[in-house]
Amino acid sequence: MRFAIDTESDDRASHWAWALYALYAVAFAWRAMRSLSGASQPGAVLAGVVVLATFGIYCHVAELSPTLWAPAAQDEESADASSSVAEGLLFDQKDQIDEAVDRMSGSAGAGPAVFFVGFAGVAEQRVFAEEIKLAAQVVGDRFGAGERQLLLINDRRDVDTYPIATATGLDYALRAVAGKMDPDRDILFLALSSHGSADAQLSVSNSGLPLEQLNDDDLAAALRDSGIKRRIIVISACYAGTFMKPLEDPDTIVIAAAAADRTSFGCSDDRDMTYFGEAFYRDALPGAKSLREAFDRAREAIAAREKKEHETPSEPQAFFGSAISEVLERNPMHSGKQAGDAVVVWLAPTH
Repeated sequence: MRFAIDTESDDRASHWAWALYALYAVAFAWRAMRSLSGASQPGAVLAGVVVLATFGIYCHVAELSPTLWAPAAQDEESADASSSVAEGLLFDQKDQIDEAVDRMSGSAGAGPAVFFVGFAGVAEQRVFAEEIKLAAQVVGDRFGAGERQLLLINDRRDVDTYPIATATGLDYALRAVAGKMDPDRDILFLALSSHGSADAQLSVSNSGLPLEQLNDDDLAAALRDSGIKRRIIVISACYAGTFMKPLEDPDTIVIAAAAADRTSFGCSDDRDMTYFGEAFYRDALPGAKSLREAFDRAREAIAAREKKEHETPSEPQAFFGSAISEVLERNPMHSGKQAGDAVVVWLAPTH
């Protein structure tokens, strides 16, 4: 059975209803104005009617909705497309990390092996991705970690080559890398580069994806849960010193590019490295005899540059755990060789 709907009759009824409502509104406004002012105000009432009528006609002609929160159809399509991209990217991360770890060489030989994990947090400035790539190259040369590297990178120019950097992905990656290591003997070199904040957070963003920020407690928990004892962790970000206390222990070296209450410099999109990245990874670490010497050189170079440019000193910080320092002394850095049982956490601030 088919039911016919008389839309024309409905339209006529709707128009009569609006006409009666309009007459009532005019009468109400007329009486309200007379009560408030003590006299009729036909001009004011007429002006109000004209404004409302004009607005209604314009909305009808332009097919506008006066509803404040109504999204445009195009915005909905864009949101759906972005959601699809986000779902695809996030869904693939575990497999990408597993594939990268599978390609790593395992622990071999009598001495400790160094495994490198890099984390570039912000996709909108290329400087973070480029800094982590350079760090991987230099650490690979000095510690023989060229075949034991995993990079998590947010880069708007490339969302396919590397797993994207997320707090959850880092936690998973560290546990996956630990499966390739002797967690009591081998060394993790973890390098992080991003924007940082005074409340101990590293920025994590990639093409509008809904990503969690990485804070000091999350990082400490991820390292602890991985079971990796000896770690070298370098974090390049503003206020990097806020990460130091939760990470300090005898088997860890923590190096921060700035004090807990200071910013660092050089993270604009037209640069390949931050001031810290240039001073430490590019200039100091390749030729230094030890990590401590590399830090001292970088700190001096940064201080001189900031003074010349009249910037507030960033005051890079470092903590060298006693146990790991002994291991590094027994296993000095040489290109193509492993470096010892230590953990270094380097934190460099940038903005």
